[in-house]
Amino acid sequence: MKPTPVSGTKIRLLSARSLTFAVASSVAILGPAGSATAEICHAYDGGQYAKTRTCVTSVLSPQGRNTYGPGRMSAESDDRGAWCEGATGPGIGQVITLHQSPTQKIGSLIVVNGYAKTPQTFRANGRVKRVQIQTSGGHTTTATLKDTSNTEVIKIPAAEVSWVRLTILEVYPGNRHSDTCISKLYFDHEEFGALEEPETSK
Repeated sequence: MKPTPVSGTKIRLLSARSLTFAVASSVAILGPAGSATAEICHAYDGGQYAKTRTCVTSVLSPQGRNTYGPGRMSAESDDRGAWCEGATGPGIGQVITLHQSPTQKIGSLIVVNGYAKTPQTFRANGRVKRVQIQTSGGHTTTATLKDTSNTEVIKIPAAEVSWVRLTILEVYPGNRHSDTCISKLYFDHEEFGALEEPETSK
């Protein structure tokens, strides 16, 4: 299905794909009122694209065989999982940060809202309604996501960035659980192509 544009100016995971690896880290970011907030991160070797790292400020505890770490949102992950925040309440103020190295030009983020595994899991858990978006280049805006499990595109000013940070401001509440989930969130690296090969001296 064609992506829909969006308006708007300690779990260890392993993937079967050879380029994927995950780490649980204790990186700290500055939280509300200047407090330090630990992050849980998943790293991915992007091959022809930049290496990426997805970090979140909380993760829902495993439920049986299901885990909800940040690696669930990556492009290479299967479509049956999701990141779900593990904070008290619906996740207002929870943060997702997408890092990349080296910097690469980015103009779009790909997102699949909610726990999109089935229509039942989608409605049972909260979905993100509104987010604040910040970039390493100093751009700040907000975006509103649709209450749908279809793929959406969040547009940002095209620029080379090292990170983009999303903070949850408002949610669509679930009809069964208080946690809020996102199935996919990653850089659209294909929009501007692969990294340029470094020149080799003759």
